[in-house]
Amino acid sequence: MQYCWLPQERREPIFREKPPVVISNKRFQRIRAHATQAAKQEQLHQRQLREEADEKLRIGGEELLRKFAGRNLCITREEECARELKQLQAEQLEAKRLAEEESKAARLEHQKTRKKRIEAAQKLLEQLRPGPRELQCARLQSEVMRSVNVQREVQAEFARVNQQQKELDRKIFQEQVIRGFEEAQQRHKEQCQQLSEHKKELLHLIAERERERQATKAKELEEALKERERNERMMKDQRAKEQELQAAKQRQKKDEALASLVMSEQRQKRLQMLEEMEQVRCDIHNKAKGHLEQLKRNRAEERVQQRIRRNEKLARELAPRLHYSAREDEERHKRQLEEMRKVHSAEQAKWRKSKEQGKNARLAVQREEEELARQSRQKAEEDRRVAEELRLQNDLTNVQFKQQQREEHLQRIRKLRQDLDEQVKERTEEETRPGTNYNREAQLEELREDAFFFDYARQLMDEAQAKGCPLKPFIRAVGQYKNDNRIGAEIRIPRHMVTRLPMGRRAQGDSQAEGMERSSHKQEPNSEELGKEEKILRQKIQENLKKIEALVLHEGKEKDDQKNSKK
Repeated sequence: MQYCWLPQERREPIFREKPPVVISNKRFQRIRAHATQAAKQEQLHQRQLREEADEKLRIGGEELLRKFAGRNLCITREEECARELKQLQAEQLEAKRLAEEESKAARLEHQKTRKKRIEAAQKLLEQLRPGPRELQCARLQSEVMRSVNVQREVQAEFARVNQQQKELDRKIFQEQVIRGFEEAQQRHKEQCQQLSEHKKELLHLIAERERERQATKAKELEEALKERERNERMMKDQRAKEQELQAAKQRQKKDEALASLVMSEQRQKRLQMLEEMEQVRCDIHNKAKGHLEQLKRNRAEERVQQRIRRNEKLARELAPRLHYSAREDEERHKRQLEEMRKVHSAEQAKWRKSKEQGKNARLAVQREEEELARQSRQKAEEDRRVAEELRLQNDLTNVQFKQQQREEHLQRIRKLRQDLDEQVKERTEEETRPGTNYNREAQLEELREDAFFFDYARQLMDEAQAKGCPLKPFIRAVGQYKNDNRIGAEIRIPRHMVTRLPMGRRAQGDSQAEGMERSSHKQEPNSEELGKEEKILRQKIQENLKKIEALVLHEGKEKDDQKNSKK
């Protein structure tokens, strides 16, 4: 700040408030940590969980294949409960481990916060060192701009890393889909192979049963033919013996012939019913083949033996009978149908039970997913609340800092007024002394202040460039200072317009008259010393301005190089 006691050159002090902080260092560090470390750790943890789940699934599948020799069997309720209990214990251990990791991370975060607070206090002490207010504000603005630029770079890097992670996840998902498709094809191929083998076994069994039915049918026909031949022989013998009763016997023969025809028709109907019943049993067996795979080998021979015994029993029952009873056959057929209905009802009940168990398992999984979603929502709400508290704390810190800044500003004004009063007092004392040019002393004081300002500005700009901070706030502060103090705005007179005639008012560029030089030397005995000091100060100001311009040009060149490299 410059001071002058001449009315036409008096300068009003300009006070500027410190610009608000755009983003705190703590928040910047937290954003960068969350943008890099947290995302990577979460992705790595999810990938490990997926690999562990795939490995467990593969090991479980191999164990099932070794245990059941390729048969597709459902696990029991006890095994399912044991597996759920084991999974619950593993989840509890995982939750305990995550809680320990979170507590450790919280301790580290507390230590980092304490360290950052200490660093912030040290920076605040550095900010309170003496110097022009405008340059201090420019230094803080430059640091804020550097943090903003770093934040933008971090955001760009985070966006790039996020895009790379998305591409990596997409590739991983494609590989998983392809691997799952290949596994599904392999399982489908194995199932088709097992189904073809099962079909071959069923066709072989059906062919055997068909041969057995044909053999039984041929045997029954042979027995019927033998019975018919025996009856015919008996009738012929009786006709030869009882010719006198031929008329009565002929009627009896007709009745017997009709009875034999009815019996043959009933036998044909019985065989047809047996074929239909066998066809129904085959259809039921084909529909329930998935539920009867584990019993097919043990019960196949038993069914064949039962069928053989039943056919033998039926053959023994039908052999001595001449009169066939349709009612007994119908009752036996009803009993067989009732047994088949009971078997079918039991299979349906078993199927419904398995379906209900699967539904309950899906509902349990859905409830677990809802619980996890609720916990994630609670965690997000807690994070949001913590973020709001941090934001409120930052705002409170900003308000306190502004209040402190206002108090410091008032203290500086009071101190400045005291200094002004002292300077006025000293100036009054000096004015009583003869032979002193007070205007020249004021100009030298202004030059000293200008030299100090530009030297301090050059030092701060060197430090900012070394730290990588932008120089735009310093350029703005230096330009404002030059405009306010009219530095570099002198009236420059061309050579052809410079005159040496001592007429009119003396201005810059006029030659010095001899009489005036002698009179000024007499009035100012220390004019030579003041002239040397003024020359040194002006030279120092010009050197600092040249250095500042060189720094600005260097920064612009670096920006152009960065733009060209990006293109």
